[in-house]
Amino acid sequence: MKEALKRIFVVSTVLLMVVESFLTGEIKINAAGASGDTMVYVTKSGDRYHGANCGTLRKGYTTLTLQEAIDSGYKPCNICQSVALDTISLDCEREEAIEALKTYEGNTKDFNAYIYYIKNIDLWIEVGPDGDALLEHYLKQGKEEERIAIEERIAR
Repeated sequence: MKEALKRIFVVSTVLLMVVESFLTGEIKINAAGASGDTMVYVTKSGDRYHGANCGTLRKGYTTLTLQEAIDSGYKPCNICQSVALDTISLDCEREEAIEALKTYEGNTKDFNAYIYYIKNIDLWIEVGPDGDALLEHYLKQGKEEERIAIEERIAR
């Protein structure tokens, strides 16, 4: 029952975001109220930024703003992915490029450019909606980092 309620909440939230994007003409990504000046945490040896409550965060961390972390090349933690930029507006040309990723010729059963782009927010800035660049990123580092590159199926 608890899992079903969680799914209903997620689907409702996504549906509201889609409806809002049609009404406002822009796509908004809202992640825990984060903005460029939201504080995140990085370690000396890691390449990920973390939220305050991340279970992987250990002693010896440094505090940065989210914008500083992104500008310094840090990527969001795979565990506490809730920290992301609050709002990103996309113009029509960019929206069309994102939509084209659904039919990208390099899509396979193991890689879908659209899913890879949508599920990995840091790639919105780092790579952009370019199928070839996304595939290259996935092959060079995304696969090793176990990034989401296909639609996940829920086991029943």
